Amino acid sequence: MTLSRQYLETLTSADLIELADEYGIDIPEGLSRRFVIGELLEAIDEPRYDNGNDLVADNSEVQTPVVLPKTYNETQITVILRNPAWAFVYWDLNELDYREAVQTKSFSSFMLRVVYFSSLEDDSTTEIYDIPVRYEDSDRYILLSQAEVAVRIDFVAEFKNHEPRILARSRKILIPKGCPEITSKSLSEKKDPVLELSGFPELCRSHYMNHRQSFS
Repeated sequence: MTLSRQYLETLTSADLIELADEYGIDIPEGLSRRFVIGELLEAIDEPRYDNGNDLVADNSEVQTPVVLPKTYNETQITVILRNPAWAFVYWDLNELDYREAVQTKSFSSFMLRVVYFSSLEDDSTTEIYDIPVRYEDSDRYILLSQAEVAVRIDFVAEFKNHEPRILARSRKILIPKGCPEITSKSLSEKKDPVLELSGFPELCRSHYMNHRQSFS
């Protein structure tokens, strides 16, 4: 039998410990199932020896790693919070949508449009700015404004002589609070002496100057 993670997770804790004994693994008392399964999977990948010190062949099947495709040929964009200050954005573009955009004579570039809102329910925008991206790009980190409540990211095709075309639109994301506000206004405000000595204001200034919109 091939001992896979899926199979091991179906065993009881007692069965896992008994199996670990067969592999000569010393399991400390109170060790969680997750770590026991991890130790077993590592042991399964190593050569085993029987009592006569003869090498026992590993009959487990060698699985070919799954290689994800570079694109799924679907026009979509997704936003995930990395932490309260940074959002990770990734997108995909259908080949038909791409050709339709770039073959337009007035096509200029692709953009990520960052749109802020006063709430998840309110559609009135409080701030909008664009981040240029290349066709080869597929993801980007974006520094979020702590002065805002919610954010949405649009994937946009820009044109020189008519309105931009929104190709994909993410859902609205609520921006968690708790991080210091990093804006031009907050940088000019007087800080507590302890914060000044810590170098924290300079760190905020560096983030604002270098990562105001995004980094890749």
